[in-house]
Amino acid sequence: MSRVPETTLLRRYVLERAAGRVPRKEYARYDSSVGAWVRCDEAVAREARHWRRLRKPAAPWCPILGSHTSIDDDDALQAFFVTVAEDGWQPLAARVGKRPTACLREWRESGRRILEAGSLDHPERAAPPGKLAGWPSGRGTGRRGLQAR
Repeated sequence: MSRVPETTLLRRYVLERAAGRVPRKEYARYDSSVGAWVRCDEAVAREARHWRRLRKPAAPWCPILGSHTSIDDDDALQAFFVTVAEDGWQPLAARVGKRPTACLREWRESGRRILEAGSLDHPERAAPPGKLAGWPSGRGTGRRGLQAR
């Protein structure tokens, strides 16, 4: 598989979401009238004479981009995309078409801020100590536990 730049994958991801073409089909059948492989559902593929599965077993799979999973694995970008309404993908598609590198940088930073705000490790969000604050973390790890010796 060829190495595709992250900005290109981001542009494809946003355009697919804006067009509403999700999820990506995992199977393909050969259409002799067109002379090409056409993506389809498993049931349709198995009815055809020539068909194949595009997704390799045990390989990661993005529901939008297929075998390219770098956008789907990026937690900061996915945190930003969670905040986008269903009708908000068209403006994002227009922006990413003009300046994909700037969009990638801005949206990642926005996603990082979202993740930091919801993090329990954040000093302002730390849970107050409860009744069991001084107790051992697990069995056998206390003051007189067998594992401590």
